[in-house]
Amino acid sequence: METVRGQRMIRSEREFAILELIEREGVVSVRALAERWPAIADVTFRRDLARLEAAGRLRRTHGGAVRLGAQPARGSAAEPGGSAAEQADALILPPIGGRWAHTLREHARRRGIPLIAESSPQEGGTYVGPDNRRAGRELGRLAARAVARRGEDSAEILLLSLEELPNTRDRTRGFAEGFREAFAGTVRTHLIDGRGAFGRAYRSALDALQAFPSIDVLFGVNDHSIMAAIEACRRLGRPEGSYAAFSVGGEGGTLLEELARDGPLQACAALFPEVVGRLAIDTACRRISDAQCPARVETRFDLLTPRNLGDYYAKVGEQWRLRAEVRERMAGGAAVTLAPERAIAGKRISFVPHYPAHEWYRNLAAAMAERAAELGVVFAARNAADRHALEVTELRRVIAGAAAATVGDGETILLDGGPVSRLVAGRLAGRRGLTVVTNSLEVLDALGGSGGGPRVVLTGGEVVGRGLLLGPVTAATLEGLRADKAFLSVDGLSAGFGASSDDERVADACRRSAAAARETVVLADHSLIGLEARFRICALRDVHTVMTDRGTLPAYRLELATLGPRVVLVDEEEPPRTVAA
Repeated sequence: METVRGQRMIRSEREFAILELIEREGVVSVRALAERWPAIADVTFRRDLARLEAAGRLRRTHGGAVRLGAQPARGSAAEPGGSAAEQADALILPPIGGRWAHTLREHARRRGIPLIAESSPQEGGTYVGPDNRRAGRELGRLAARAVARRGEDSAEILLLSLEELPNTRDRTRGFAEGFREAFAGTVRTHLIDGRGAFGRAYRSALDALQAFPSIDVLFGVNDHSIMAAIEACRRLGRPEGSYAAFSVGGEGGTLLEELARDGPLQACAALFPEVVGRLAIDTACRRISDAQCPARVETRFDLLTPRNLGDYYAKVGEQWRLRAEVRERMAGGAAVTLAPERAIAGKRISFVPHYPAHEWYRNLAAAMAERAAELGVVFAARNAADRHALEVTELRRVIAGAAAATVGDGETILLDGGPVSRLVAGRLAGRRGLTVVTNSLEVLDALGGSGGGPRVVLTGGEVVGRGLLLGPVTAATLEGLRADKAFLSVDGLSAGFGASSDDERVADACRRSAAAARETVVLADHSLIGLEARFRICALRDVHTVMTDRGTLPAYRLELATLGPRVVLVDEEEPPRTVAA
């Protein structure tokens, strides 16, 4: 049993949370799970994923897992090996929480390609999307008028929000503001973070409705949230006339079907993914071609009710379709469509959806693909976790190259079995006159097949996991060595805790490597800076150099540098090189 943010989480609860997350996003990485629940070790999540795969609940991938039967976002192009993403001429990025957004923005900056910030402003991006706060406020005003018409002099509101993302926070705050502005009576609110997912919002709504049975107004920050709240009311036997429901989103047919029923869902501030997607592609094309482009392309929203729904959408079979005249009217106002002579044919645009299973992102990707085909550009959608992993791998290759360049002829170096160290080994495979000491069979394999390369010394020890030699024999070997440099691939590096690892035995081996070397070099991309893994390797005062990338936040760089080590940004400055004699 693990401690999570002051709460206890047993194995069954972890597995339920993992399955809910993978159902919502389609894909999940161990790193993402560790960022969400930092008190739980990576190895625990890996075991959870292994059990769930054995039970037929998901399919594991390198570094994570995907939902069974998961497919690319509807309308997306295939990206074998990530090639389309790597070669993109523009990147469309939705609001993404945590470190992922920073990593992907840095990718666009490094490559000098346009960044389109979908639905929430982002540093360095051209914004395409609605005024989320205004949409929430207008919906709140409508809700207040509806409650007042019932003759009520008080209202108790359940706000099911998604607090992680700025655009969804704005929707929630806007709704509460608008309701209070337009309602003359007493207003009481209960803010719950439903995380935008049906399962989490449903459980939260059940708890809130049981604790506060006088709640008579429901607000959902997206379609999943409001549908979950309505379902919770049904589960509790609440009469439909005893509460009114309102939502921002209008993401797809599930909510539109509920709205058409003319039940408790009385209005939706519809944001029209069919329009946002097309304008995001248009804006990306203008940026690619260096055509004049506004810094902010604000898309329209409208308040849909059961009475006016048919003016916007038509039901064709089982599908709800935005009327063509509505789409053209809304998309035409932004005036970002390219002139025909612009040379954009064959350009590549990459889209990184955060929640690919959500109807908003499925419909958004479909609209992008349709518009891209019209303009003759190549469009590809990729899950955020996969895209983040590609960016981190790219950065680690750059770090490995810079680290290998610092190794001089005749030196003896220590390489652990971490991912960056294995890449360093690949860079050193053809170098003569070096001695490499390692406790990793993968490093040995990377160095040993070149013929005439470095002299390799393998420590003894018990073989664990992916070919790591650990235990007392490894420790004894390292204690009897003296090396010029020790390169450490870590799981975390922070000012307070220093270099750290998720595995106690790995931490011990790395600690002994650092003690055996005249210079300790930590290799850590920006996604690891500021993190604290479970077991300390060494304090920062024992680290001579940190090799990272420009994505490391300035505040973290300053913290590290003031405590002693030199901080080398491998994608910004020329690293120190040792020239062969």
